[in-house]
Amino acid sequence: MTFRALPVAFASLAIACGALTTILPLPATAQRQASNIIPPAASVTTQAKITALDPATRSVGLTAPSGSTITLKAGPAVRLEMLKVGDTVNAHYYRSVAFVVSPPSAPVPENEIAAALARPVEQPGGVIGQVTRVSVNVVGIDVAAHTIDVVNPKGGEVISVSVTDPDRQAFLPHIKVGDTLTAVISETFAVAIDPAPTPK
Repeated sequence: MTFRALPVAFASLAIACGALTTILPLPATAQRQASNIIPPAASVTTQAKITALDPATRSVGLTAPSGSTITLKAGPAVRLEMLKVGDTVNAHYYRSVAFVVSPPSAPVPENEIAAALARPVEQPGGVIGQVTRVSVNVVGIDVAAHTIDVVNPKGGEVISVSVTDPDRQAFLPHIKVGDTLTAVISETFAVAIDPAPTPK
């Protein structure tokens, strides 16, 4: 499993996880049926160490044994008062999901972006998430796994995005490393962060 990073600023962006469901410009009939739904396929479970914890924003920074880092937005079921920096935890989260991606060298679909920003994000458990408009650079593509790795062009951590919509997965071969995309993406959202059992 690829363990990528998601900064809080990028994720108010969130988040999360992460999978990006990339919804590219579609015919009008398809656009009317659009919704901001985070699918079960975006789910990730991993063990990591807490390296940052902000109860005010419910932001939790994790570092995997490999050294990879990620920042999650803790959901309401996560008991932050039971956690502290330095704890090793098992985290179950949903990766970042993109609801609109503007192809490179194409006009930005402002009407689709406005619609996506206005729609609530339907996260597992009925929790309402947030979306943010971003401009990102593509730094990695895995067509077979339906993922895109992107980063803020001003610098920052890498976000791994999973494209779960079959109609949009067909567009991935047309994206290349170095492309700049305008996207609407969700935060990386943690549904559970529990202390890992102590090895006996």
